[in-house]
Amino acid sequence: MQWHFRVLSGKHKRTNVCLSQRHASLPTWKYNDLVSRFVSNYSVRTVSIFIAALCFASIVLNRWVVTDLDVLSFGRVWHLYVTYAEFGFIRRGFVGSVLSETGINSIFSNEYVFAYVIQFIAILLVVLLTASFCIRKNLTDPLFVIGIAFSPAFIIHSGYTTGALDVIILLFALLNILYIRNVFVFSAVVVVGIFTHEFFLFTLPAQFLALHIKYKSDKSALMHAHFIAFASAVAATLCVLMFGEVSLPEAQYRELMRLRIPNAYEQHPLWSGYFEVSSSVERNLKAVHELLMATKDGKILFLIPSLLYAICLTLRACRYMKGSGETVLLIVAVAAPLLACILATDFHRWTAMSANLALLLTLSLASREGNERSKWNAPLALFCLLAPFGSAELERPFPLHQFVLEQFVSF
Repeated sequence: MQWHFRVLSGKHKRTNVCLSQRHASLPTWKYNDLVSRFVSNYSVRTVSIFIAALCFASIVLNRWVVTDLDVLSFGRVWHLYVTYAEFGFIRRGFVGSVLSETGINSIFSNEYVFAYVIQFIAILLVVLLTASFCIRKNLTDPLFVIGIAFSPAFIIHSGYTTGALDVIILLFALLNILYIRNVFVFSAVVVVGIFTHEFFLFTLPAQFLALHIKYKSDKSALMHAHFIAFASAVAATLCVLMFGEVSLPEAQYRELMRLRIPNAYEQHPLWSGYFEVSSSVERNLKAVHELLMATKDGKILFLIPSLLYAICLTLRACRYMKGSGETVLLIVAVAAPLLACILATDFHRWTAMSANLALLLTLSLASREGNERSKWNAPLALFCLLAPFGSAELERPFPLHQFVLEQFVSF
């Protein structure tokens, strides 16, 4: 198809073009442009990097193939089956309620198989959303993209931290930081996140900072956005604190869960989830004693690699901030998940989430500045060799590396 133009009175007029050509040209142009953008070098490279990271995360997720625990290596699965309809409005019951009411968690007869499938789908969504964001925002620096995709705290770590709702929390935080601009949708995600797991509260400073960056050019809109989102967070938190308690005796609760997840019955000390949905803040504060004991025993040294990683990520993100005030806000937002150490001792989980918030904020800030290149990209990419970071056991900061080393020594 050829286009012919002639100039008349300073205007371009098309000639010798039939009606069918005119109607066919625009869709063809749009299609060709879309294909051209997709197959460009940086797009293919970015997609390839994230596919490789997904494959790595899948290997880590399916470690049951090589472990003595078999599928039990997933950990707890109760959070995918507990439901408001049977247990009342309890904390951490949102995801299980959705899966139960829709019947999705009845697709597989074995609850562990279902848990692996759900975990993979959640990781896949994180990969798709992150890769799509990088491509759409033209974040093309190879070291930057590798440092995101193969981060020891992000995608691959999500393949290791099974038996919890961490990947769901990460997914909600990712949506609010990178994608959602409408304050009402933002607030809805905040409410759902708090109902999913109260730890989501520690990710809110980073989400509010992202909201601040989106609206800071309009002070009036910024004030209204913060008020609506903050009010929603407070209301959801009060609902969980005041009404989020299990009303059933422990024996009855455990019996109901035995019927719902028979394959998981007594397979884990916390298999039923009763401790998580019923424990008080005072009871959780015992974690402070464990933290002090870890410090006294020198075990806190195991936390240095992940903390150092989070600090380096924060320093890279700080270069995008305008003024000392915004820099302080960024540091506070990234450090907020570490406060969870007061309530629970899963140190590696909390430092990994801090690192993830720094990664997500960096993605958002770099896309706005149009510059993802930094002197920090190379050293941060080297941290990927440590992937994945650990979870609950303080003595296992690098579980994959330690497992391989232990198998080699025993062999």
